Amino acid sequence: MKRMLFCIALVLLVSCSPTRIVKISFTEKFEGQTQLILASQTTNINFIEEVSKSVLGILKSDAKVKVTSNVTYDFYVDFMNDGYDATLDKKEKILYFSAPPIRVKKPVINASSVSFPETGILVNEPQEAVRILETLTDNFIDEGLALLQEPKVMAMCTEKLQDYMLGLCTEFGYTVERVDVTFRQDKEGEE
Repeated sequence: MKRMLFCIALVLLVSCSPTRIVKISFTEKFEGQTQLILASQTTNINFIEEVSKSVLGILKSDAKVKVTSNVTYDFYVDFMNDGYDATLDKKEKILYFSAPPIRVKKPVINASSVSFPETGILVNEPQEAVRILETLTDNFIDEGLALLQEPKVMAMCTEKLQDYMLGLCTEFGYTVERVDVTFRQDKEGEE
């Protein structure tokens, strides 16, 4: 449905326009397609959390819980909630696409393991490990936002959106040789 509305709007603007440049602006929706996953990145994350317990402030015990996790991050654009602009230069056969900001979905924890490099008399290490594992998704969101700053991830996202828009133009009979994509910046980054 979104593709259809996008194409109808693009066809109307291209056929009715006396100039060779057509601009389409959607501030709220891209009908039919709400989110498009642009890239996925899987990484291993290791950290050690120190745990301290004390009894009556006199007896104190420390332990360390080491966590190793295999985490996958999905980077996407949200056409439903974010606007975009598309400008087609028919003469140069270029589509200029001002895309919504790239967002990061909550990470998927593929596998995790724990170990205890230091144990303490008052610390129940397995219980602490369970507590840590239950909060991993929330703890790893910042890691996904940091990955978004890597040139490799940005290149994957740009290439995927260019290919998607080229395919969409071809599907609807537009001769486009190149898609120039720019992503808007957004302060929020996660779903």
